[in-house]
Amino acid sequence: MKSIFIALISLTIFSCKNSNPISTEDESHMELHKEMDKVDAEYVKFEKQLISLYTYSEKNPEKAILKIDSLLIAFKREKDNYKSQIKESVETQLHYFKAELLYQLSRYSESIKELEFDDFIYGDEAAGLAANYIKLKDNEKAKLYINKIGKGFYIYDYALGNYYESIGEKMQAQKVYDSIKKNKRVKHYAYYKLAVNRLEELEKSNPKLLNEIYFPPGNPSFEIADSDNENRTKIFDLMDKLPENKNRTEIRIVESPQENDKNYYWIRVKTESDKTFNYYIYRETFEIKFLDTIKNNLMTLEEWRKNK
Repeated sequence: MKSIFIALISLTIFSCKNSNPISTEDESHMELHKEMDKVDAEYVKFEKQLISLYTYSEKNPEKAILKIDSLLIAFKREKDNYKSQIKESVETQLHYFKAELLYQLSRYSESIKELEFDDFIYGDEAAGLAANYIKLKDNEKAKLYINKIGKGFYIYDYALGNYYESIGEKMQAQKVYDSIKKNKRVKHYAYYKLAVNRLEELEKSNPKLLNEIYFPPGNPSFEIADSDNENRTKIFDLMDKLPENKNRTEIRIVESPQENDKNYYWIRVKTESDKTFNYYIYRETFEIKFLDTIKNNLMTLEEWRKNK
């Protein structure tokens, strides 16, 4: 949900960077970035407020709902130039949060109304609606919203497995969870362990089937995946510093430790001269080795350069 707002800021800045060449001293150019920074600062303030409210709701869900309603009213009346620009994203997140709390309080019909705030429903909102409808024993609508999550969306497969369990289709649920377990590319997602746990439960002689669908948390502090952005940033910097990668056109992480259960990242670099280089970068030391994919040979950079 917050990605919508971030995307708008990114798009504006990207457009600015790619417009006709303007002097770095141009005041209007600098002013644009200052204005965007102010909008971003307001959004950061809101996220901190939202995280605090999520914590408060753990012990006071009913009172938290009242606070959400007050915030919604306040933002509708907001006239501040910068806060007004985040209004749409704020309203979406607050309605979603309220829907979460209502769901937890078993007030499913009310939760549904909050999730229907947005006309275009997909992803997390669709998963939340499916969760509500399965509780209301409306399996047909639950499946409709499972489909609306969108195949390829991070939570789709796990929610689908939950759906099959909830309607008593144990074998179908097992197939879905097993496919998640075998897909190493999703091991870093929070739901991966949940899927493995469900598979283990269903493999028991007398398993206890779920009667609910996962309602994705909207808390900004909740990590849907184990992030290794810091490592990836360092890896890209290291690749750019190698002379062999000069005039590169592409740097791609082929595999990461989260996917291959190893202690290295496999990096592929392509250059303007149509050369392709493969490297292993080790997670703990960031040591770089060259991978000869034809001979299946791994070398230090020094060995590789001597043999070139």
